[in-house]
Amino acid sequence: MKIKQLVEEAAILLKSQGYTKSTVYISYVRFWNGLARSTDEDIEFSESVVTNYVISKYGQDIMSENPSSLPPKEYRIYRAFKSLQEFYLTQSISGSSMTGASIRQVLPEYENSVLESYIQHIDGLEYSTKSKRTAYGIVHHYLLVCPLAKINDNQVLEYFKTLAGYSKETIKSKLKVLKRFLLYCLDQEFIDTDFSVLFPSSKKRRYTEIPSVYTPDEISLLLNYIKTNHENRKRNYAIALLAAVYGFRSGDIVDMKLSDLNWDKGVIRIVQSKTGNALEHRLLPQVGNVLVDYLLEERPDSDNSHIFLKQDGCALVSTSISCMIFNAFLRSDIVINGRKHGIHSLRHSLASNMLASDSGMLEISKALGHSSVDTTKIYAKVDTTHLRLCELEVPTNGK
Repeated sequence: MKIKQLVEEAAILLKSQGYTKSTVYISYVRFWNGLARSTDEDIEFSESVVTNYVISKYGQDIMSENPSSLPPKEYRIYRAFKSLQEFYLTQSISGSSMTGASIRQVLPEYENSVLESYIQHIDGLEYSTKSKRTAYGIVHHYLLVCPLAKINDNQVLEYFKTLAGYSKETIKSKLKVLKRFLLYCLDQEFIDTDFSVLFPSSKKRRYTEIPSVYTPDEISLLLNYIKTNHENRKRNYAIALLAAVYGFRSGDIVDMKLSDLNWDKGVIRIVQSKTGNALEHRLLPQVGNVLVDYLLEERPDSDNSHIFLKQDGCALVSTSISCMIFNAFLRSDIVINGRKHGIHSLRHSLASNMLASDSGMLEISKALGHSSVDTTKIYAKVDTTHLRLCELEVPTNGK
C-alpha cells in the first residue's frame, strides 16, 4: 500500500474509534505526514522505509529501542510509527478504541454528584477551560477506581502506586489536583478525614534549578541550520528568530496575529500566553525583513488572522514549534552535553547572554515580560563571568 493512502486510512480508523481530531493529529498524523512528505508518492510502505526515515529525521534508530527506556518525546515518535506499522499489517491499532475509556464510564450517583459539585466550585475560581477539563478527567478516574464511600488510607496509597508509570511532572500534576479535590470534599463534609497528609510534599525551594543556556555562536548555528535545512524554511526561521531575539514562548508565537505587527511605528506587540500581560518590542530590521520574506513568499493564502500557518492555511499549534526547535538542536552541529534543547532554551539563552553583556536585571525582566524581577534572578546562576568576581580563596592549613 502507498504511504499516503495508508496514513489517510489509519487516521480515519482512529477518528472512528472516538479520538478527537486534535489527539489524532498531535499523537499520530503529524509524525506520519512527515514520512509521507519525505518519499515519492509511488513508494510502498515498509518497515525499512520507516526506520530509515526516523534515523534521518531524528538522528537515532528510535524504532529499535526498548520503548520502556525511551524519554517521553521519543516514545511518542516510537508509538506513532509502531501504530502505523501495525495498521499496515492488521488494519487495526492496539488500544485505539476509546469506547471503553474511563472518562466515558458512568460514576455511581453519589460520586457523580460530588464531582459535579467540585467542577462548579473550580468554575467559580475562574479556572481555564483546559484546566477544568484536566481536573474533571483526573478526578473522574480517581472516583471510578476509589469511590468515596469506601475511602481509607490504604485505598488512597494504593491509587498512588498506579501512577508509577507516568513522568514526574504528570504525577505531580495529578496529585496536585487530587489533593485539592479531597480537601474540598473534607471542607464540604463529603468525607470526614483529612487525607491530604498522605500526599508527598511537592514543595521545593524556588529558583534552585539551573537553566540550560547556549552561547550566541551556538544560537547562530541553530538559526543557520533552520534557515537552510527545514521544510517551511522561511516560516520556521522567522519563528526561531522571534524566540531567540525576543524570548517569545511557543504559545506567544502561535497566538500572534497580523495585527500585532505595527509596521508604521516599527513595533511588535503580543499578549503573553502565560501571564496575559501585554508586551511590546521594537521591530528590529533583521526580524522585520525575515517576517516580510515569509509573509510574501511562503505563507499560504488564507483568511486566518494568525501570522504563522500550516500549509493547509490553519494556525499552528505550540507543539509543532516545540518539536521543530527540539529537532533542529539535535540535527545541528551544536554539542548538547546534557542541556535541555527546546524552545524555552532560547528564552533562557537570551536572558543569560544579556546578563553576560552587562544588561541589568530590570532590563532583562522587562525584555522577557516577567511580572517580577525575582523571576529573572535565576539567570544569575549561569553568569559565570560575573560569578568569578565573587570567588573566595580556599582556606589552607585548616584555617
